Amino acid sequence: MSVAVGVHKRRRFLAVVLLIVTAVGSISILTTYYLLSSSNEATQSAQVGSIFAAHLHNIESKNASAVTREYADNATLNMAETTPDHITGTHEYSGSGKISAFWVDTYQVERTFAPFITVGNASYTVKVSGRTALVNATFYLTETPECMFRSLVKATVSYVNSSGKWLISNEAWDARDVNGTLCGGVHSNPP
Repeated sequence: MSVAVGVHKRRRFLAVVLLIVTAVGSISILTTYYLLSSSNEATQSAQVGSIFAAHLHNIESKNASAVTREYADNATLNMAETTPDHITGTHEYSGSGKISAFWVDTYQVERTFAPFITVGNASYTVKVSGRTALVNATFYLTETPECMFRSLVKATVSYVNSSGKWLISNEAWDARDVNGTLCGGVHSNPP
């Protein structure tokens, strides 16, 4: 009987050891997964933030082809503007072709009236969730010696990760022209 009791105690001991090893291993795996997920989310947030900053730079540089490549094929661009005298306008462009046409047309107007528009005081937050990201931003489109205006822009930009590349799926601007616009002696509203 003592041999049977010894075998039983050994089996119970091995079962307890196996249970402890399994629990510790599971906790280690879950902790590693959590840390990698958190690290991955932080890395992706930084990546999307850099992509958004490049987007603003491409807009400021008036590089229509670079700006257009930043959108998904079925993306939507919503532009709302309000003048100092509270006249509002809203425009929606769906699909990369219409978005491209908007930026090309905008840059044609800017070449005539405001060749040196700048993006300034940009601040933004990024929230990544899986394959999507949301950027909330505020920045100014500011005056130059050739064109005097200052518009506060509040933008919301949604990104989707498509085959490892972050593309804009929806972009909405709410631009408020705070001083009025005077370009080359011509009063106008921002495009």
